[in-house]
Amino acid sequence: MKILKRKNRFYDTSRFSQPEIRVYHKKGIGKKSPRYLLKCGCCDEKLEIYYAEDGLEVGGVNGTIEDWREILLPLLLIERKGSRLIAREPKDLSKMR
Repeated sequence: MKILKRKNRFYDTSRFSQPEIRVYHKKGIGKKSPRYLLKCGCCDEKLEIYYAEDGLEVGGVNGTIEDWREILLPLLLIERKGSRLIAREPKDLSKMR
């Protein structure tokens, strides 16, 4: 698995016009799984994601990889067509009001 690397500057709005999520990674040690630590770009709120070959623990909630895909892919506007993943364009919410 490729480990994501970022600059992790506090309140960095240069890429997305919103504070960029700060990402940190720790290797697994002993019985403890490897994890990602995601921190808010503008405050100290954080979320830990532990991962293994058979599942993920996101914010203390355990589930299989397939279960997390079923939940998160639609939220990320990604559809599954057979074995392919297809990104959808976000709808313009201002027109829906």
